[in-house]
Amino acid sequence: MTDNIGIEYVTDKAGNRSKVLISYEDWQRIEAGFKKWEAYEYRKSSLKTAFSEVKLMQQGTLPKKDMQTFLDEC
Repeated sequence: MTDNIGIEYVTDKAGNRSKVLISYEDWQRIEAGFKKWEAYEYRKSSLKTAFSEVKLMQQGTLPKKDMQTFLDEC
């Protein structure tokens, strides 16, 4: 993702990097990648929760839901 980005560094008087400058177009690509990653992480978390609930239902520690209740939650 960062291989084709023109990065410029801003340094302080001591030569320590303090800021990064990139083009707006590069930022848009990075931001789009972040949004995709966030969506992926959300789906992954939701699936983990769902599988945990199914396991608890199979063990009998969580009541099973009928199809209508399941669909109403979606």
